[in-house]
Amino acid sequence: MKNNVSSTNPNISEPYSLTPKIPTEFSPQGKQSAKRRNPLNLPLIGIGLICLLLIILFIASQVGRANTPNRPGKVDSANQAGEYLAGFGWEVSTAPISVRTVQIPQEFSPAYEEYNTLQKSQGFDLSPHRTKSVIIYTFRVLNHPSPDDVFANVMTLDGVVIAGDVVSYALDGFLTGLEGRTA
Repeated sequence: MKNNVSSTNPNISEPYSLTPKIPTEFSPQGKQSAKRRNPLNLPLIGIGLICLLLIILFIASQVGRANTPNRPGKVDSANQAGEYLAGFGWEVSTAPISVRTVQIPQEFSPAYEEYNTLQKSQGFDLSPHRTKSVIIYTFRVLNHPSPDDVFANVMTLDGVVIAGDVVSYALDGFLTGLEGRTA
């Protein structure tokens, strides 16, 4: 049922209607036409925004990825361990000062828990490797700003990097992740 009410205003020549009118605009030819929305525009805009968001998220996830410790780290030799450290910007001695095999303990002491917290902050975790024998390559760091001797350690298991750190054994020394940051 259409509700039409006559207008009392002499300037309005058509009856007043309570039903909404479709917006109109003038076309370039001067004719009045109803403006219609293309039903494909809204979904296309939505799809475009989703694609843009996915691209932004992908780029954001890649920023700094080359310097994350859990990037693929295949290290089968001391030379590869040195190259791995170079990926973090460290200039290290040509040959390691130490290559040793150690066993990760079954039960972690408080000091080992603290060390594993540092490793977790880098994306590593030593917990799954309890009781396993690992190789640790230790290099002298040549470009650290500290005036003290600084060393970098790369811990590997079956040729894969599972931990790493930068350390100074001086009286006021430090222990950081491979990027030089603490946990």
